[in-house]
Amino acid sequence: MAQPLAITAADTEFCEATPEQRELAWQLNGAAWARPMSIETYVAQEFHLSKQELTKDGHCKYWVLHLTGYPRQVIASCETTRKKVLISENGISREGYGYGIASVYTNPDYRRQGMAATLLRHVQEAMDRDSDLSVLYSDIGRQYYSNLGWHVVPRDELTLTYIPPAPTSDNETPTLQHTQPDSVRYLRLEELRPLCEVDELHLSARFDRIPADRARHVAFLPSFAQISWQVARAGFVAGKLLDGKVPENVGAITSNGRAWIYWSHDCKSKKLKVLKVVTVLESTPQQRIYDIRVLVEAALVEATTWGLGTVLLWNPDEETAMGCKAVGDVHPHDIDVVIDENVDNSIPSLRWAGGRHKDTVWEDNYYYCWC
Repeated sequence: MAQPLAITAADTEFCEATPEQRELAWQLNGAAWARPMSIETYVAQEFHLSKQELTKDGHCKYWVLHLTGYPRQVIASCETTRKKVLISENGISREGYGYGIASVYTNPDYRRQGMAATLLRHVQEAMDRDSDLSVLYSDIGRQYYSNLGWHVVPRDELTLTYIPPAPTSDNETPTLQHTQPDSVRYLRLEELRPLCEVDELHLSARFDRIPADRARHVAFLPSFAQISWQVARAGFVAGKLLDGKVPENVGAITSNGRAWIYWSHDCKSKKLKVLKVVTVLESTPQQRIYDIRVLVEAALVEATTWGLGTVLLWNPDEETAMGCKAVGDVHPHDIDVVIDENVDNSIPSLRWAGGRHKDTVWEDNYYYCWC
C-alpha cells in the first residue's frame, strides 16, 4: 500500500463545494461505497438525491477540504442536510433545526493525518451558525466521532427474518402470505404527504406535553420530505439492481385508518427497513398492538415479494415489540424475531451546537432520521 502524502491542516483550504468539487468527491467515495453499482451510476444516484424536496434549494450543503491552491485535489468531504426538529426543555417546547451529516470521506492518499477531523471542525462552525444540533451515524465505531464532540445515543434494533419453506416444484421460494388480508392496504408515495402531516401534528402535541425534567428532548420531524428522500434513494438503487423494476408499495395502512407504516427497500443489504410505525389515533393498547402486528406482517409480505429476507426496525417501543412478536407467534415456523442493541453500524451520535453537552433524550430515533 502506498504511503499517504504528508500534509498538515495548514496545507489545506475548507469551502462549500463547487459543482465540480462535489462530483470529484462523489467519484472518490464511490470507489468505496458504489458496489455493486458502478461509480458512474453511484454519482448519478447522488445527483438524483441532491434534487429531492429534502435536499434541493440549498437544504443540503456539500463541503470539501482541498489542497491549498489546487481546488480539484479533494482531500476530505462530507454533506450536511438541514432539517426541522422539535425541542423540549424545562417543560417548554419549540421548533428548531438540526443537521444530518453524511458521507464523511477522506481521500486514501491523505489518510491518518487528521484530515477528516480538520474538515469536521470547520463543518461544526458552519452548522452552529444556523442550527441547534447535528447528528451522524457512525460506521467506524463509537470513539472517533465522540472525540470530536458527537455523543453516542444507544439504539436497539429488531429484526424479523423470513425462514422460507422448501422451494416449490418449479424451484421458486414461496413468499409469505397475509393472515388478515382485509385488515391492511398498501400505500403509494403520493398518499404519504397528508399522513406525514398528521404524524407531525401528533408529535408536536406530544412535545407540548413533555414535563419539565433534567433532560433536553429532541426529535426530527417525520416530514414527507424526509420520508420521500428515503424512498427515492431506495428506488434508485432498486431500479439499477433489478433491471428497472422499482417497488411501488412504500408502506401500509390499516383498513380503519387508525395506524400506518412507512418503509424503504434496501436491495443492497436485502432488508426492508421500516422508517416509522405510526399509531396516532385514539385506541387501546390491545388495538395498537394488533394494528402493529398486521402492519409489520404486511411489511414482511412486501419484503419476501422482493426477495428481501429481513424486516428491520430501529428502537421499537414496548407496544411495537409486542406487535412484532405477535407476528412471530402467528408464523411460528416462518419468522425469527430478534431484538438486540446495535453496536456495529449506523451508531447514532448527537452534538448540540457550540459543543454544549446536555442530558439528551432523542425521541422517535427511528430509521426515517437516518441520512
